[in-house]
Amino acid sequence: MSDIVIVGGSIEGLILSILCAKEHNVTLIDIHPEIGFPCFIPGWVERRESLQKYLGEGEITHLKILQNPNGFALRGEWLFKILTIKAAQLGVQVLLRCRVTNVEQSSSQTTISTIGGNNNGDGVITCDKMFDLTEYTAQAPGKLQHSIMEFKDQTNPKPSFYHWGGLALSQERPNTTVEPTLQLIRDDALCEFWYDEKPVWMPKNGWIEIMQNETPRALTDMSIDNSITHAESLFESLNH
Repeated sequence: MSDIVIVGGSIEGLILSILCAKEHNVTLIDIHPEIGFPCFIPGWVERRESLQKYLGEGEITHLKILQNPNGFALRGEWLFKILTIKAAQLGVQVLLRCRVTNVEQSSSQTTISTIGGNNNGDGVITCDKMFDLTEYTAQAPGKLQHSIMEFKDQTNPKPSFYHWGGLALSQERPNTTVEPTLQLIRDDALCEFWYDEKPVWMPKNGWIEIMQNETPRALTDMSIDNSITHAESLFESLNH
């Protein structure tokens, strides 16, 4: 069995760790104290079948899934929790509050230096393959970042899109000319509003939660389905 390290507790990182855990020793590194918190992606799945590949019906029901015109709305923070538990049950070693400080790659192995994590100090992990998925995760607290720049492909930089999301009472949906790019009515009397920039409109009782991100995807491509498909393609790349 080869050793695989995944940096970034995104939906991509969690699905990839679940797929890899069946045949590899997997370590998942996340800089936050909890994977998926703060929530930074829309709770939006286009096809229920995308979830059914990884979750049982009881788990899907637990997400308070509700059909919308553009798919289904769900509690995204709960999805992160369920997938993290599944990964741990499959033997994935999860390192929280862990920051990558250096990456060195040779012809056969990758050496990753870290700080924090389980031993709350400096550590070194040697693996056969490292996946850097930090661009799909929330910004680190205190503007701390992983040091993986040398590992990235600087010749083909990806575009970057800023998104602003807010959670408010469903009954306070705006009646204005400025419509959100994405609106998700959830089964808990709340609604997610997502914009490409911070809106001027404010719900009567204020925002219950604000979610912001900057990713290589436009807001209309930010479905959970696309994250799952990306993770599956990364997994397939291991065999080629």
